[in-house]
Amino acid sequence: MGPEDFKEFRKSKIQFFSQIKLSNILTGEWEGLFSGEGIEFSKIKPFEPGDDTRQLDLHTLLQSGEEEVIERVAERQLKIYVCADFSSSLFRFEKLFFTQKPEIRDVAIALLLFSACNAYSPVGFFAFNREVKKFFPARSGERYCWEILDWIIEEEYRGASAPADIQNTLLFLLERVPRQSLVFWVSDFKDPVFGGNFSERLRRAAKKFDLVPVVIRDPLENTGLLKRATRITLSDSGGNETTELYLTPQKLKEMQEISTRHTLDLESNFRKAGIEHVILDSPSITDCQEVFLSFFQARKKR
Repeated sequence: MGPEDFKEFRKSKIQFFSQIKLSNILTGEWEGLFSGEGIEFSKIKPFEPGDDTRQLDLHTLLQSGEEEVIERVAERQLKIYVCADFSSSLFRFEKLFFTQKPEIRDVAIALLLFSACNAYSPVGFFAFNREVKKFFPARSGERYCWEILDWIIEEEYRGASAPADIQNTLLFLLERVPRQSLVFWVSDFKDPVFGGNFSERLRRAAKKFDLVPVVIRDPLENTGLLKRATRITLSDSGGNETTELYLTPQKLKEMQEISTRHTLDLESNFRKAGIEHVILDSPSITDCQEVFLSFFQARKKR
């Protein structure tokens, strides 16, 4: 991609992100998962061993002698972080079928950034592959969102990427993200570590902050059809090596079945770790927005 091509690419990306700018999936639809250290009243309950004595309702204690505890939810303007996958797994099939995963990831990032901004919440961002590629601490304002998105555009221009290091990413999360923040982890979760039982790896992070995995899937991994066999040229993430694959309808079906099993394994591990997740498998802004809205509405009811 030459300088002129990049100008056009940048222009189209800015227009694309501008379509999402007024979206808001957070206001009125979410609240902190944690309780006990916030400022908004939640409820009063009888005192139990282990409760913080600083939360005792002194007025009730003086009036009736009954020990009751005031519970409060974490303050509404909590810090929101978007942890985004920029590893090679999102580009492994760039000349095959699964080309829409980076676009879905970008829709998710922009929706979360602008929604946090519109909800007046500080928002941070970090991108990872083998290492943490970029970290933006949580700040407020639309200009800051555009600063993050500008970095994403530049990064996509550079193209080639490395495999992910999930252990390194989790350590960074635990070190740099404040307690009781809301963290969205946007990835296809195709790193080998997600092929087995990984719930314990997430449990420590889930205890420190509200962790929401956002699973990215290409539409064809879910419902794609192939009418007849075809020969396709594949390239690696850096475009240095190519090979050919003879793909049949049956082979595509097998790939979709593998994807379905992988998704079920992810859901099982997330459940064991005590965390809720979101699955995005459409690049449509409206579709992604509806998925997020449904997630927060369901959480609010629970």
